Amino acid sequence: MKKILSLIIGLFLSATFFVSCKKEAKQNGLSNQFIYRTTEPLIVGQSIDFAYGMGSTNGPLNTAQVIASIPGATGTLFETVTHRTVNAADMTTVVATSSTTSGATSKATLIDTNATTLRYSYIIPEEARGQEVSFNFSVTNKAGDEASTTTPGYKVSKMDMARNITLEGTASGARYFSIADMKAYTQAEVDAGNISSKIDFIYAYAPTITPTTTAYTYGHSLVSPAASGYFPAGFTIPSGWTKNSTLMEKKIGNTLYDGQLKGDPNISIYVDDLDLQKQSFDGSANYAITLANDGSVFMKTADGKYTAFIYVNKVTNASNTAVISLKRLQNF
Repeated sequence: MKKILSLIIGLFLSATFFVSCKKEAKQNGLSNQFIYRTTEPLIVGQSIDFAYGMGSTNGPLNTAQVIASIPGATGTLFETVTHRTVNAADMTTVVATSSTTSGATSKATLIDTNATTLRYSYIIPEEARGQEVSFNFSVTNKAGDEASTTTPGYKVSKMDMARNITLEGTASGARYFSIADMKAYTQAEVDAGNISSKIDFIYAYAPTITPTTTAYTYGHSLVSPAASGYFPAGFTIPSGWTKNSTLMEKKIGNTLYDGQLKGDPNISIYVDDLDLQKQSFDGSANYAITLANDGSVFMKTADGKYTAFIYVNKVTNASNTAVISLKRLQNF
């Protein structure tokens, strides 16, 4: 019977862990291993996800525990269910009676089972920005045996990220954008806060513009306050405003995607710290016109403090709006 149970547990763990995992040698009738499930850059506020598989040949499992080298933010925990796929649908079964996190330690108390897999999500805290974080997983069974395994260190990005920000191209709309704040403001808000010096670009929409005598396609555009001549007819910026000139490098052909900003887990292309550090702005304009869905623009603020990647999630002609997401790296 013990040999049969060992075979079942071995097959269970082998079927569960099929990519990028580490298996610890069996200790006192216990086997455990983890799989690192996160593929995108690790950004503060986002999660690092693992699946932790456990099996016992010496009685039922008792507890699962993980200790992070840096305590996670609110939301860090083990799930209390295990996942499986049935006819392409995700099915769950409750396998733990409780899941708690205190400081750096998360713990789950397991129901009567000899083999299972739990998912663990670590919410990246501000304290981990630019640091490496690692995790020690451990499991016990009711016979008192214990096994553990430790992950390598994972480097957390220095970037910030904001997603799905709506820009409105009307006179009273939120069309004035601050990369420092990662926020869109209305003109009334800019005036009330006296923050024109923080505005890096303005969103505008028009089918065409005619700066001289010839009309040309304009569409959805992001324009520096200093880029006179690149706004639709009738558009004016208050004379007392600071007019920043933000360098912009539009990606030709709308081909640079970002799975995090697009919100599509099937896209494994991401802008990371190195992309922002190495982006060149030699000869760049201070405007980006005719942007479409999935368009993108690298930007550098006038003071050089921030480099950003702006991703266009959606543009809508009828409502004169655009939805954007961005990643931002502080240079100094």
